[in-house]
Amino acid sequence: MSTPPSEPGTLFVPGGPAPGPKELYITDSSGNVQRAVSVAPADTAAASAATRTDPGFFRNLIKALNPLRQQTRTASAMSGLGIAALALDVAATMNLGNPFLFYDRRELWKEMGGRLESGRSDIWFSYFQDVSPNWKGQAADLLGRRVRFNTTVLYEKLHGVTGEMSGAMHSQFKEVLEYDLSVFGLYAASAPVLRTLAAMSAHPAGRVALISQAGVFVSALGNLVKQFADIYMAYESDLNKMEQKLNDVRAAFYEQGDPARGRRDLTLTPAVADRAHIHDYWQPASKDLR
Repeated sequence: MSTPPSEPGTLFVPGGPAPGPKELYITDSSGNVQRAVSVAPADTAAASAATRTDPGFFRNLIKALNPLRQQTRTASAMSGLGIAALALDVAATMNLGNPFLFYDRRELWKEMGGRLESGRSDIWFSYFQDVSPNWKGQAADLLGRRVRFNTTVLYEKLHGVTGEMSGAMHSQFKEVLEYDLSVFGLYAASAPVLRTLAAMSAHPAGRVALISQAGVFVSALGNLVKQFADIYMAYESDLNKMEQKLNDVRAAFYEQGDPARGRRDLTLTPAVADRAHIHDYWQPASKDLR
């Protein structure tokens, strides 16, 4: 990238209030711009995430499940277990979820993690390949400390959170999908049997068989509700741990960890980019700094 001598590139330090994408211009020891590293604001980066389309699995599952539920409800009512079966039917089916929502969040956190690592690498290699070998002085020392002890640490904290959140969303995607399939499988297997036995319930033997099969079905519904409760508590514990890690990240970004107190000052003094005082802060590495 080239810049006219009369219009030198400006040094951008991430965190400034101006909107839109920013660029950090990298120069050689003569002040010539060699290349620029683009730094996208958080809202721009989030908007750049790939748009994923819901394949409609959950919608189709509910559409296929509703007639099966109606059949099992009718048969359970004829067996005399109507109220108990209805309560468990509502509890089990209300816990159904759209696994695509967790899949989408898994991919979103994964993409954010990739962008964070890419940004950290860009800053890290830009400093050690372009700044450190060519420049010395107060500004170079300040920038080096920021890169080593502030920027890199914050990126690593954020990247760790994105990795764990992506893993948590994948686990919940898997559990929700398995629960949905378990519920649908139970209704798909039970509805034809209960429908047939309900048609035979006028005969004493048929009614006994209907009551027995309805009892098995209600018991299975109870097991599904318990399964959901166990999964819910397990992942509530995992999300509580993630909340604690997010609190650690917030403490790294905000004064005393309180957003109301404002962000920590993670930027360099604007004076290092002031061309009138450039030689007070930046000195070519080839010069003797005695």
